[in-house]
Amino acid sequence: MSPSGSRSDNPIVLPPDTSSGALSVWQRLGDSLTLERQRQILQKVLAIAQKEGWAGAVRYCHSAAETLTFYRTAGLSLQRIALRYRNPKNALVDSLDRRAYAYYDTSRAQQSVVWVAGPHTLRYYRPIYIAMPQCLKCHGTRDDLDGPALAEIRRRYPGDKAKDFALGDLRGLWKVEFRLTASP
Repeated sequence: MSPSGSRSDNPIVLPPDTSSGALSVWQRLGDSLTLERQRQILQKVLAIAQKEGWAGAVRYCHSAAETLTFYRTAGLSLQRIALRYRNPKNALVDSLDRRAYAYYDTSRAQQSVVWVAGPHTLRYYRPIYIAMPQCLKCHGTRDDLDGPALAEIRRRYPGDKAKDFALGDLRGLWKVEFRLTASP
């Protein structure tokens, strides 16, 4: 499936120039993909938490968040990654992921970046910071965590590492990898 929902297994065609101007095209594309997915997740989590409590939000995340935060075609992959993850599929996988995480952790930058990851591969990263007090109901310290949500987290994520955050902390990153081919 393409990011818009249609099926596409063709790699993305690399523009002839991958200078910073061309990279900004990939940055805008990554921003549009990740901001929309994050908006969908946040909207749904908050609605479920209001209706079913924070334990309901954890159940939703366990069953549905992966479909919104992981996506792959021949030309593109999208996922959330973190140093302290709840789902092991979201772990940082290589030195570029670790470099991006360290960059945001130390700089506190808000802007996404696009880096050349290989001869025909670009990587987009955008930070996910703990921006709302509600996030701490599932990701905060012992004093912040919602009791029923914590019980659900322990039941569904026995190896959970995604707690003990404070407002403003780097929670993770959005990562989009663009696999490109040379122009025809």
